[in-house]
Amino acid sequence: MIKKGKYPKNKEINALLEISKATASGLYLEDVLRLIVTVTANLMDSKICSLWMLDAKDQKLKLKATQSMSEEYLKERSLAMGEGVVGHVALRNQPMAILNVLKDPLYKEKELAKKEGLVSMLSVPMCIKDRVIGVINCYTSYPHPFSKEEEEILTTVANQAAICIENSGLMETLDIDEILRLVLEGLTKNIGFDRARLYLVNEKRNVLECKMAVGIDEERIKGIALRLDPEDSVVARSISKKQPFVIPDAGKDPRVNLVIKEKFNLHSLVVIPLLVKGKALGAIAADFAEPNKNVTKEALESMMAFAQQAGLAIHNAFMYQELKTFSQQMEEKIQKTTADLNKTEAQLIRSEKLAALGQLAAGIAHEIRNPLTSINILIHSLASNLPPGTSHKEDLNVIEEEIHRINEIVDQFLRFAKPASPLFQKAEASSIFEETLQLLRPQIEKQRIVVKKEFKTLPPILMDREQMKQVILNLLLNAVQAMPEGGHLSLKGHVLEGDRWVTLSVQDSGVGIPDEDICKLFDPFFSTKEGGVGLGLSIAHRITDQHHGKIEVESAPGKGTCFTIWLPIHNKR
Repeated sequence: MIKKGKYPKNKEINALLEISKATASGLYLEDVLRLIVTVTANLMDSKICSLWMLDAKDQKLKLKATQSMSEEYLKERSLAMGEGVVGHVALRNQPMAILNVLKDPLYKEKELAKKEGLVSMLSVPMCIKDRVIGVINCYTSYPHPFSKEEEEILTTVANQAAICIENSGLMETLDIDEILRLVLEGLTKNIGFDRARLYLVNEKRNVLECKMAVGIDEERIKGIALRLDPEDSVVARSISKKQPFVIPDAGKDPRVNLVIKEKFNLHSLVVIPLLVKGKALGAIAADFAEPNKNVTKEALESMMAFAQQAGLAIHNAFMYQELKTFSQQMEEKIQKTTADLNKTEAQLIRSEKLAALGQLAAGIAHEIRNPLTSINILIHSLASNLPPGTSHKEDLNVIEEEIHRINEIVDQFLRFAKPASPLFQKAEASSIFEETLQLLRPQIEKQRIVVKKEFKTLPPILMDREQMKQVILNLLLNAVQAMPEGGHLSLKGHVLEGDRWVTLSVQDSGVGIPDEDICKLFDPFFSTKEGGVGLGLSIAHRITDQHHGKIEVESAPGKGTCFTIWLPIHNKR
């Protein structure tokens, strides 16, 4: 340490300038704190300089930075307000010099001081308008009585560092509203203005929008927008000229917008543009609520330094928002693409299953049909030779009916195994709905099902009319069977995605399908109905696939099910 009266003034000035530069450097808080302790240690010629910050939430002082390389000293630790020398300095808001920390009862870390070789200590609070935000400590490795001059120098550095830290706090958040609030609170709390308003440029509307205010009711700033015309307001002039304006008497100055002047009863006023890389993002307007208060040179300089940091923080927040929006859009696209790929993969797997099971079903169906044909001929022969009224004849009739039912099931197997190629012709989908609905009309009326139809003008599309009737009949049958006690049946037809697709939907208000069964619905031989073969939806899926379309299902247990068929309008066979 340098003796009293010999302290190099240039060294002090350079240190203050170095810390001040951090305000406009765009450094984040961690880097700013590291810079402060390094510059301070060099200025004070101390072995260790440490910086403690007050955590407003738990009211504890936490070690945040030191230029020491010792692992022991770098460990995280905290002190309560009033605890130890650091807590005592913060609580009383007064500097404290200790000749020997090992003998002082207030000092809490004597073992650490022994290991590090620390002897004398000077501790001063970091304040912003009498509000303590932290403490700076300087240590020597030998007994040193700190002079009043050294105490004043470290206090000056600490207060300059406090302003730098407060401003750098803007860089710790990327939420635009939080940044705007911090900027305006910084002007009112730290620099001393009564009121402050922040305007941002809206390039689309070519106006300056008042986004936030402090010291003014939020309702009063709603809807305030100034034209980006230098003649319209001093705020627009400040942005146009890219320079600050100090207005001693706003009431008499024609550069101040008349509406704003009257709305806020302005007296002395200062306007600073928010500049980043030569571009104006907006401006800050600050004033005093009472007349006869002037903007000092120191307040203007502090405000200009603050505005420079604020502009950078706002710019970063805007960039972050753009990146976040882009990221969300990309994430949504990726999710949609992944979902589409999963659907396509499921369809391919289902198609392969259908092809394999189709071959198996064809072989089984033929093997069953051959003996059934022989049995049916023999039954018919026996029945014709029995006298009328014989009980055995009635039994043979039942057997014959059951054989006929088995034959129908075998026919379904064969249709599934070897579906006929579609015979494509132009047809209207809505008319197929009407024809198929007529087949089920008696059953619908019997179950008191209310039918609602909503068909937009649908263009004729290439399809196999009979096969598509089979698909729709299957879906309608499922819907009717899902509503044994009645309900609502909704039939819709729309054109979607720029006239590329026709969608046909069948929606019921029935029992619904459990989530675990949805993925199995189109699998062959899967059925939730008693006695069901489980081929109807598999055949419907295969027919739709042959039409270069797709079939989708949405269901909720107890609320109903909706099947949607997508058919291409321009079917490139």
